[in-house]
Amino acid sequence: MKSKFIDFMLSAFFPNKCPYCKKNIKPDMTECPECLEKMPTVPKKAMTSAGIPCIAPFSYDGEVRNSIIDFKFNSIAFNAESYAKRLCFTIEYYHILDEFDIITFVPLSKIRKNERGFNQSETVAKLVGESLDKPVMPLLKKIRQNKNQHDLNFAERIENVKGIYMPVHAEYAKGKNILLIDDIATTGNTLSECCRVLHESGANNIICIAIAIAGAV
Repeated sequence: MKSKFIDFMLSAFFPNKCPYCKKNIKPDMTECPECLEKMPTVPKKAMTSAGIPCIAPFSYDGEVRNSIIDFKFNSIAFNAESYAKRLCFTIEYYHILDEFDIITFVPLSKIRKNERGFNQSETVAKLVGESLDKPVMPLLKKIRQNKNQHDLNFAERIENVKGIYMPVHAEYAKGKNILLIDDIATTGNTLSECCRVLHESGANNIICIAIAIAGAV
């Protein structure tokens, strides 16, 4: 177990930074008080253009957008702590804790996971599962690398995600209500394809939740 002195020295030389404004924060904080005060008190709830309902604590813009980009592409894994807290808040706000049995996440291809060093959605999902005392299980596998969705138009995005996921541990999905976690929901085509595969595995109801929804109001 680390001593308080070691904790103090680590925080002095490698202080945590607020995911949103980059200010140094205390070791027991996940964001600064000012950014916490500015966070939405009503989470987002939207129907994506792919017809998938999704909830999220944030809209994908401003400081939240910058923080997620840091999280995904600059390996700022500490940001996951704050995202997980806000996802738990969103789950509590919509009273859906008893509406799912198991948590899963949108997978990355092996290539992309090796590039980033981690799957951002998996990292957040595990923290949410720990906080809510819910099991977290990989139920999907990405079997090939596709083009980046944000580089494509709506029609291309639909085709781009077809057939890129397959079920794993299907026995855990059968008959279960599932919380599916993604980082950003835009058109919802990725979530839609994941839901299709999970339903084919025998899943019952699927609730989609993201850190942020693009275009949400």
